[in-house]
Amino acid sequence: MTKEAVSGRVRKGLAATIGALAVSLALAGCVGGVSGPGSQGAAPVAGEFDTLTADGAERIKSQGSARLDMSAGKLEKESVGLPADAAKGPLIFAQEGREIQVSIAGPKGTVSGSSDSLKFATDSARADFKEVTFYHRHEKREDLEKDIRDAVSRYGLDAADAENWLKSVQRTSSPVELYKHRLGPGTSTGLAVTYDIVYDFPDPSVISVRVSPMDG
Repeated sequence: MTKEAVSGRVRKGLAATIGALAVSLALAGCVGGVSGPGSQGAAPVAGEFDTLTADGAERIKSQGSARLDMSAGKLEKESVGLPADAAKGPLIFAQEGREIQVSIAGPKGTVSGSSDSLKFATDSARADFKEVTFYHRHEKREDLEKDIRDAVSRYGLDAADAENWLKSVQRTSSPVELYKHRLGPGTSTGLAVTYDIVYDFPDPSVISVRVSPMDG
């Protein structure tokens, strides 16, 4: 084989290799690369979060999950498909016998839980939501205590306040003045998370988990 023929074959082989590499990179760009340890703080992918339009609210209800983006510290109405001057947000109820799995991405962490309903408070004067509320219901006092202690570590609620109240609950078999108690706000996620507790022994306890921007 002549020198020119060998050179031509080498150039053709190199071109084929480069072409295959280009196709491989293009495909990787379409499906996304492999996530490594440093990719956990990556920005949310478009379409990852839910909207609060009529269709969006119905999707949340039918799918039984709500993913909300407050990573900028607030939930803007326009970011969820509503006009900036909307006077109120939707009230979403779970399907009978089911709960909605709630996940709210904050600047420094995620607020999550399951609830039979999801409420959004606002007014026409502000472009974001003043508060997102969902509810934890507990049949057993032990479950209530675990929820509160978990919230202390997850959201930065006041540990001493929580333990003092829990000790008071443990010493009584009637609600007396313990019927309602507010813990928080905890701010470790970059959002203001408040636990409004209704303890009505021996009936189920209800915690209103209220999530707000740090500036209210």
